[in-house]
Amino acid sequence: MEFRQPVIKIEDPDNLHLCFELENNIYAINAKNVLEVTTLPMLNQPQKLPKSIIGILNYNDLFINVIDIRQVFDLPEKKFKLSDKVIIIKGEESLFAIIVDKVTNFFTAMPANIQRVMGDNSSSIIKSFYKIDDNIVNIIDLHNLENTVKQVYTEDTTVNYSALFPDDEESVCILEKRKNEIAKIPVMNLDTAVYGKDQYIVFLLGQHTYCIYSFFVKELINLKNYSITKIPYTPDFIIGIINLKGNFYSVLDLKKFIGIEDNTEKNKHKKSSKVIVIESTELKLALLVDDIVNIINISPGSLEIKNDKRIDNLFIKAEAFIENEVYNILNLDKLINDERLYIDNTN
Repeated sequence: MEFRQPVIKIEDPDNLHLCFELENNIYAINAKNVLEVTTLPMLNQPQKLPKSIIGILNYNDLFINVIDIRQVFDLPEKKFKLSDKVIIIKGEESLFAIIVDKVTNFFTAMPANIQRVMGDNSSSIIKSFYKIDDNIVNIIDLHNLENTVKQVYTEDTTVNYSALFPDDEESVCILEKRKNEIAKIPVMNLDTAVYGKDQYIVFLLGQHTYCIYSFFVKELINLKNYSITKIPYTPDFIIGIINLKGNFYSVLDLKKFIGIEDNTEKNKHKKSSKVIVIESTELKLALLVDDIVNIINISPGSLEIKNDKRIDNLFIKAEAFIENEVYNILNLDKLINDERLYIDNTN
């Protein structure tokens, strides 16, 4: 799979950009938001999709939306080609992907040379541009791109995206193979810098830094975008339930459940709080955390399994030491099997 290694170790992450083309127009996105670039795979396409969403991509067992960036930019609809590229992006609140004609190169944008688009463009996806030789590069405002997509979630798409994918037998086999490759969890026993590591979601609980293996994560969401319905006679660590795409999840205040004290946030949940959605055969849980700060790769050799009763009570299964930082690996098995999450109906 092309460009399998993530774009990391950027010396100037605020100014390094990835360029891509759509209809001979050149666009750029900040490289620090790019997780991966790959070639067009087959997508999962439910019967109903929101406007501007082409389909769902299973990316290392994280299901992410693929945005029709052409529709966002009012560009003409076109058939997808096997050579089209998919850019997987880490936004401010979610992971998503876009399909583009071609990924060209990286460039470092000198801040003094970035030019603003004239006029009232506070909600525009293109608010600035950069000139490289004789070419104009349109710089995407990621915040506004995410907001644009969220605003159309109440509308169903009118485009038959299935008809835009190559449908001959050979092409379908290639697209399916790519789909399966992207969905795979990295194999532990490989030696390369990327495949030899596992992907973890890093989140904060008070002053504690935790990680959860991405295999268990269904989605990452922002609390402010969802209304929580309170349920009477539930434990105080169950805040309520949320409706996520037709499925109901119990919202678990993870900090309170674990027993981490936070004197500054008693009985109050900030709108900036984030939620990690997980599913098991028994439970559908939305774990309320203070913040989701990163997605990192942790090699097996960096993990140190712990048998310490003190940290076991904090639901820590292992610790990882990376660049002088300690990461606590959440013991999800212990969490989802905790008897406090279940009602005893034996009596």
